[in-house]
Amino acid sequence: MPSPEPTRTLNVSFFGAGLSSAMGLPNTPALLTELRRSGSKELLAQLDEAYRFLYPDAIYEHYQPDVVDFFSSLSAFVGIGQGWPGTKFKNGRELFRSLKKAVVKMLIDKARAIPDDSLKKHSYLTEVVRPGAVVITTNWDPLIERFAELNSLALSYSTSSGKFSDTSVTLLKLHGSVDWTSREAATRAFTITDYAALGELRYAVRPYTRQLPDSPDSLVRVRTKWSSAWQTVASRTREPWIVTMVSGKQDELGPLASVWRDAYSALGRASSLEITGYSLPADDVEVRTLLRAGMQRGNSNPKSLLVRDPSPAVHARFRTLLDHHIESNFVGVPPH
Repeated sequence: MPSPEPTRTLNVSFFGAGLSSAMGLPNTPALLTELRRSGSKELLAQLDEAYRFLYPDAIYEHYQPDVVDFFSSLSAFVGIGQGWPGTKFKNGRELFRSLKKAVVKMLIDKARAIPDDSLKKHSYLTEVVRPGAVVITTNWDPLIERFAELNSLALSYSTSSGKFSDTSVTLLKLHGSVDWTSREAATRAFTITDYAALGELRYAVRPYTRQLPDSPDSLVRVRTKWSSAWQTVASRTREPWIVTMVSGKQDELGPLASVWRDAYSALGRASSLEITGYSLPADDVEVRTLLRAGMQRGNSNPKSLLVRDPSPAVHARFRTLLDHHIESNFVGVPPH
């Protein structure tokens, strides 16, 4: 267990969807709209069926529900009501799985559309994503990984024995990632040829492999190449491990417990904390609790707590729910 009285020496960045949307990826409110543009005819038919089952107003043309409410309602039905006789909606679990794969494909495709040179030299990422940095994010997309690869930055998804490296980037993805899977969802023989432990360094000068975890619900990374990322992920997992935007995520967060422990440890050791593109939404009570707990750990707070977002309402929310003394930067993330 980490010491209850940590020394605050780390520079920690916390990224939300606003960072990715600045580079052309959809944020949460736009997710269903984007899926309707890019999804298959079969997926769209499944969505329409689910809308009609869950919402009376779905009888009207072009109806689209709130994203968080839809995922929460679908998750609740799958969890407690799937198979109830007479509902005429039998494919909820299949739809949930199809939606996750469609989201993953869409995010990978949109990330690949960003020119390598633009991403490699991105002004804000160059400033904050560097050796020794700890990045905590709620995003699923592979933008930070691709930035690290283009700049030859070693990257890991976990700490080594609770110690944060000063020679690599530590990327803690609280809600999973487009290329993560549980062991039980893997579709290939569970070997280091196709899968990697989350603690294994990526893009290291001297790469090495780590033993894969034994537990069936342990999470691993699918080994991919940028040029064929979606095809590889699709062929190696039945269901990528991305925690959707539902109210009450505790069950899905279970396999991510080690990531959350690392995030708490990093926040508790943060000398500076910059929160970028994250709006602290009401449904994200788990992340809010994590941030607050990390701020309150030990006898001192971070010397610098900065929130970067163009919306005044977001800064007011952070002052109400996280800390009265945040610094505000109302300039959003630059697109390049």
